[in-house]
Amino acid sequence: MTLKQIVLNRRGMIVAVVVVVSSLIGGLINAFILDLPINTALAMASGFGWYSLSGILLTESFGPVIGSAAFFNDLARELIAIMLIPGLIRRSRSTALGLCGATSMDFTLPVLQRTGGLDMVPAAIVHGFILSLLVPILIAFFSA
Repeated sequence: MTLKQIVLNRRGMIVAVVVVVSSLIGGLINAFILDLPINTALAMASGFGWYSLSGILLTESFGPVIGSAAFFNDLARELIAIMLIPGLIRRSRSTALGLCGATSMDFTLPVLQRTGGLDMVPAAIVHGFILSLLVPILIAFFSA
């Protein structure tokens, strides 16, 4: 694989866009279900599994209750991804990748590589990189 094929991995980019859009839609729906302000729910949905950052940023912006909820939400996403990747990857590689969120380029990468093969690695890195770039930007935007 060339560097261009790795950096501009189409699957990784498409899955990242789908994850961002679907997470924000989920945040909107949960705002109404949980009677939260829309900006708070969207900020919580923008963590994409990066629990060490989202919990801190949301605690500073919205207080310890929202920060803790975001932390546990993102931590649960990562743990569920680790458990479900082996079964999901056989049915839908993109779904398994999307479930990982921002952690697809670090913590869940070995699980993706072991179950999905080496060709899964470039998509996982691109996907995780895009989401990791967007987390602080989106949380700051919705927290302002």
